[in-house]
Amino acid sequence: MTARDTAYHEGHSALNGRFLALALLGPAAGLAACVLLAVTVSPAWAAGIGVMAVLWLMLAGLLYRNWPTGIRIDRSGISAGAVGSAAAAGRTPTVNHQAWGRFTCPWPAALAVRVVTDPAQVRELRKSPQYDTMTNRWAARRAMRHCNVGVLSSPWMTAALVIDIRPGAVTTPRVRPARFYGNYMGGSLSRLLQPVPSPTWVIPTRHPDAVRQALQALGPGQPR
Repeated sequence: MTARDTAYHEGHSALNGRFLALALLGPAAGLAACVLLAVTVSPAWAAGIGVMAVLWLMLAGLLYRNWPTGIRIDRSGISAGAVGSAAAAGRTPTVNHQAWGRFTCPWPAALAVRVVTDPAQVRELRKSPQYDTMTNRWAARRAMRHCNVGVLSSPWMTAALVIDIRPGAVTTPRVRPARFYGNYMGGSLSRLLQPVPSPTWVIPTRHPDAVRQALQALGPGQPR
């Protein structure tokens, strides 16, 4: 597949401005404020430095999980995940890092394709247990029973490409489970979060109008 055959390519589609600002600038600003208050007001504010450091580590981890997420739309279908990496096809990431693999949906396997921008619908994609994933949260909720493979929702996502797929007709990475430790809060020291293939893929985008135009040009039912 050549560049001329590609109708749309978006690298780092999960990294919108809000996500980057909060992940990179938020903890830095909080850390600077704590240092200033510790010097000028009270040494007790020094405790906030540790809190900001932990927050920075958490946000940096989420940034790393979402870093490779991208979208490619071409004559063969839609690809998502690490679309810019030649090594992505051979990776076997854990549920925490499924975006580092590559997901491919040929056009015949796409039952329905849509771009979601309505804030309420986007919130549903991020918050509903139906779309539980580890790309938009640091730790698994106690009620979370599995991670949906193909759901690449990101924190502060504002638009998404949503694909209802034909199971068995798509290509997904071999995603491995990951262990989470709850210190007996849920009745056990740890639990293994298993991957489960999702019948609906969710991929964040920063340019929903451009994605719509590409779908109109090459989407299901269009000449290819």
